[in-house]
Amino acid sequence: MTTTLSYHERALELHRQLLVIDGHADTLDRVLEEGHDFLEPAPDFHIDLPRLLEAGMNCQVFSLWTPPEYQGERATVRALAMISAFLDMQRERTELRQIAHVSDLDPQRPGFCFSFEGAEPLAGNVSLLEVFYRLGVRMIALTWNGRNPFADGLKVGPNPSGLTELGYELLDRMDELGVVLDLAHIAEPGFWDAMKASRGPVVATHANARALHDHPRNLKDEQLKAIAERGGLVGVTFVPSFLTTGGADLDHVLAHIDYMVTLIGEDHVALGSDFDGITAPPTRLTGIHCLPALTEGMLARGYSEARIAKILGRNWARVFGEIWK
Repeated sequence: MTTTLSYHERALELHRQLLVIDGHADTLDRVLEEGHDFLEPAPDFHIDLPRLLEAGMNCQVFSLWTPPEYQGERATVRALAMISAFLDMQRERTELRQIAHVSDLDPQRPGFCFSFEGAEPLAGNVSLLEVFYRLGVRMIALTWNGRNPFADGLKVGPNPSGLTELGYELLDRMDELGVVLDLAHIAEPGFWDAMKASRGPVVATHANARALHDHPRNLKDEQLKAIAERGGLVGVTFVPSFLTTGGADLDHVLAHIDYMVTLIGEDHVALGSDFDGITAPPTRLTGIHCLPALTEGMLARGYSEARIAKILGRNWARVFGEIWK
């Protein structure tokens, strides 16, 4: 007798079998600021190691975000402190495996790598990039919301500028080393400058569709299409204010996935949760352990398992494979 699995059972099975990759979370910032780790159950965190294992996560990208008051060498030291906090935890648990190459990705084991959410830790010194690369940084967003030596973020004011000379220099060095360019948070002039100056796929780690919800951090259709034309991807994010007006739910995340898959194709949509960087995540997506519910929702909407595999992780793995040396 053949038994038909429910959407819930199929979703759990897919998370056991497939690569699952989340392109953006701020957990290390909370580890550093709040003075405790995520190795044991941490209900106030969105990600802890037990729930990460439960979700079948195979690569969690941890951002090294520096608040605006950290400038120059203070930003460098703060980023190093976050990496140090991870290394301290790694000594306690072998599951905290660093991902440095695409060959390190394993659908049966978890892994972690680092990104910059704003290039402030370089303190205007492009030569520091190789140091951070050797420590595991594999992706860089040039800006957060403000202005730095490389470009303007989207909150600098009504007349933002594009890339600076140092910004172009940084893009060249990223290309040489094999570091993914993240265009989340950058002001639109810098977005288009970076699209023209960079080579290979580019990403927006955590952004949604502006046409579906008009928020400054969401991307216009022409931006989404430009990323797709370069072979890149957009990480659909769970930030409630990027999803809808008022309370956000898992269905709002699915709506943005639907929209972007229709507009730019299933090869260019992925996950970029922003867990631990948001105060109140969408209902039914309250932590990393809820990711199978998102997969269940895609199955219920008629998504094939091949399409789901791309959105859960294969698209990230493809981009990593093209950029990482």
